[in-house]
Amino acid sequence: MLGNFMKQNNSQQCPEMVVGCVPENLFADPPAFIRAVREGIPGHWLSSIIRSSGLDESIAKALGAPQKQLEVLCDMDVLDTRTSEAVLEIARVLYSCAATWESPVLAKQWLKSGVPALGGESPVSLLDTHEGRRWIIEVLRKIEGGQFS
Repeated sequence: MLGNFMKQNNSQQCPEMVVGCVPENLFADPPAFIRAVREGIPGHWLSSIIRSSGLDESIAKALGAPQKQLEVLCDMDVLDTRTSEAVLEIARVLYSCAATWESPVLAKQWLKSGVPALGGESPVSLLDTHEGRRWIIEVLRKIEGGQFS
């Protein structure tokens, strides 16, 4: 299924997508998310996430990739499973953050600010682990539910 999507949408231009070139449905469809991870996502999805978010240094750090390696990853046809999962989880965080704050400017400010509900850490500093990404999503859900401000 993902393979068909990749063949149809293989251009570097993805204007209809919410987070770079990542299809929004992956965030709400666990089987599709898992399939995408297992098949590996195209490197240009990573590139588009970096471009659309402007968080290249934070994403590089989250992936444990120096700038040169990040460029190589962006040029790869298919990323490995571990990297694909991390990239899609980062995209999910960015998507959730944008949906919660309803403003790219506010979302980016929040991502870079110390958040008491995250132990004073900035969300971008927690993107390097699965648990950190899960925690950010949990806090965003609580913000949406009115439990935090």
